[in-house]
Amino acid sequence: MSILGGLAPSSFLRDHWQKRPLLVRQAFPGFSGFLDRDALFGLAMRADATSRLVLEHPRRRARWERHDGPFGGLDASMLPASHWTVLVHGIESLVRGGWELLREFSFIPAARIDDVMVSYAAPGGSVGPHEDVYDVFLLQGPGRRRWQVSSSGDHVFDPDAAIKVLASFVPDEEWLLEPGDMLYLPPGVAHWGVADGPCLTYSIGFLAPSHEALVQNFLGYLGEALEPAIDPDALYVDPDLKLQRDPLEVSDAMLAQVSSVLETIRWDPGAIEDFVGRFLTGPKPHVIFPAPRRPLSQEAFAHRLRGRGRLRLALPSRGLSRPGRLFLNGEAHRASRATLGLFRQLVRDRALALPVSLAAGALAIFYAWYAAGYLVLDPARRTA
Repeated sequence: MSILGGLAPSSFLRDHWQKRPLLVRQAFPGFSGFLDRDALFGLAMRADATSRLVLEHPRRRARWERHDGPFGGLDASMLPASHWTVLVHGIESLVRGGWELLREFSFIPAARIDDVMVSYAAPGGSVGPHEDVYDVFLLQGPGRRRWQVSSSGDHVFDPDAAIKVLASFVPDEEWLLEPGDMLYLPPGVAHWGVADGPCLTYSIGFLAPSHEALVQNFLGYLGEALEPAIDPDALYVDPDLKLQRDPLEVSDAMLAQVSSVLETIRWDPGAIEDFVGRFLTGPKPHVIFPAPRRPLSQEAFAHRLRGRGRLRLALPSRGLSRPGRLFLNGEAHRASRATLGLFRQLVRDRALALPVSLAAGALAIFYAWYAAGYLVLDPARRTA
């Protein structure tokens, strides 16, 4: 049975993706997840994690309370008996199990993947009625959660709330999800999930960069990409400056000269390709790559690749590819067909079984990744 309940991926994309919700009973039969409450609390205390604590006070005017991690200490005994939720984003970059879960959603291009968020809710716990700007699959782990969705209302946020909750919410449909049940929601569908007893929910979210973010990041990329071609000693000059009637006026001559400089900015499809690959694989600001304490020399690294063991991607590493190009953690490199084949296998499986053979150019790239902490060398497992 597929995670789409027998629905073909092509049918899902045609009929549901970014169009309408889909409920799949037992998409992951009896799903128990790979984190319990205490493990999630431990992650919420890490500096390389993005975490939140949301408390609801149903009888107060200031109904919602939010605290952002990392938390110095977090224990359930410190919190009320009900109506609170702890959320941790980017689980796939923190513990094993996240990338394996994401692999189940490979009918969606990897370029669209954002992250796996896991939330633990006490009875009645919720983050309120809200809508997301991205596609999300809500997979129920241990416990049960009641979901309501709404297509009505003006979808205005409550200006007085500490979190983004809708000022009004009138549900159209309602479901109680058991462990292994999954609800897909396209962007803009208002929804409200409330824990029916303690529960863990896994949210598989897909990237939806705003046009503003794309433009701003592309302009920043262009600034860096074009910098080597710009003469740092070239200055604005006006040896033929004429006396102006009004000294406060910006002259046509000045605008023309500035325009002539800016008109030299050009980009082609190759620049777009390079930007998109770097942008989509770039590490998030809080991500940390622990470099090896005693890194091998490149020669010793090459020797290890010819032995037994595994070459593994560090958990936060993200990779994508184009014909003749590979992208990892915001870097872009040209690559042969053989190197691309190995790279795709590495990204897909998160590891390569050794031995592997790399050409000199590819070896230099892989070694730089190893030294930066993007790749990890695991020794061969001993057999009894």
